[in-house]
Amino acid sequence: MARPKVVKFLTVCGSGIVTSSMIANIISEFLEEEGYEPEPSECNPSEMANFIARVRPMFVANASPIDADELDGTPAIPAIGLITGLGVDEFKDKVREVLQAAGI
Repeated sequence: MARPKVVKFLTVCGSGIVTSSMIANIISEFLEEEGYEPEPSECNPSEMANFIARVRPMFVANASPIDADELDGTPAIPAIGLITGLGVDEFKDKVREVLQAAGI
């Protein structure tokens, strides 16, 4: 059996702790259901550029405002809907699009 493809992603919230952890767990469950091996990282907006440079995530899921200039080409997907329950399907569709565009 083939090993699941690893999907590195970064979750960003105001403190880089509570909300980003909740979002990372939700995304990880979704990715596992899709047959991927999730590899989340979590941070706050001021740490984002360093995390992107070091981790090279496939996408950023943000629950707070971020500086688009610091994304270095990494797709960003607003993720607050994963907490509120509004826009969950749209978020998942966008993740699928990013993964498809990356060829995995």
